[in-house]
Amino acid sequence: MKKSFLYLLAMGVALVGCAGSDTVSAPYVRIGQKARSSGNPEAAINFYNKAIEVEPSNPAPYLGLAEVYVDMKLLDAAKEYLVKAERNGADPSRVAYIRGKIYLLLDDNANAEKEFKKYETADSLNALGALYDSKGDHKQAQMLYRRVISMEPKYIDAYNNMGLSLLLCDAYKEAIFYLENACALPDSNPTYRGNLAFAYGLAGQIAKAKAIYAQDYEGAELEQKVAYLEDIIASRSDK
Repeated sequence: MKKSFLYLLAMGVALVGCAGSDTVSAPYVRIGQKARSSGNPEAAINFYNKAIEVEPSNPAPYLGLAEVYVDMKLLDAAKEYLVKAERNGADPSRVAYIRGKIYLLLDDNANAEKEFKKYETADSLNALGALYDSKGDHKQAQMLYRRVISMEPKYIDAYNNMGLSLLLCDAYKEAIFYLENACALPDSNPTYRGNLAFAYGLAGQIAKAKAIYAQDYEGAELEQKVAYLEDIIASRSDK
């Protein structure tokens, strides 16, 4: 058993003991969500299953399991738990969003788009924007990202996706603005910073790009990142 799981298990015992007005399974669901967001699907699955064991009627752990299995690309399992979540009265907008993600992984963009359009939640609108970007409709995608940001000003993926969409339009200054905003939010990580460094590189600011990469990499790995960026810039200028 992983040390991280043992640590989470200890947290779970403590939280369950002080749940207060929560439903009995809610602490397990919260820890499952934290485990999923930290990249520990094994722990997430264990805690969601524990939540189901103590409160089978709560739809939240079924939704959580569906999302974990989507992350793992185990789509039959994801669909099974999504159905169980629906049967237990899950939020229809959340069900539609997860079902849309499943359709995307099945390369069924038409049905994914239908699901994302059912409810104007931040998650669905952001996913719809990414779908439009993949089809080359960057103007429509960017309109959706702006809507998400106006709805939830700390929605990090909307800033990130907006920045990447603008990069596809060679709008480097605007892209950097949105990527800087993404990197300023608490959930920022090396992926977001890497996108920002890439944008600075495309804008011709290699020194700035290297400084951003240096927040997460050093030595040969850092030099490799910068060299790769320089190769991309060189290949673009040759066209």
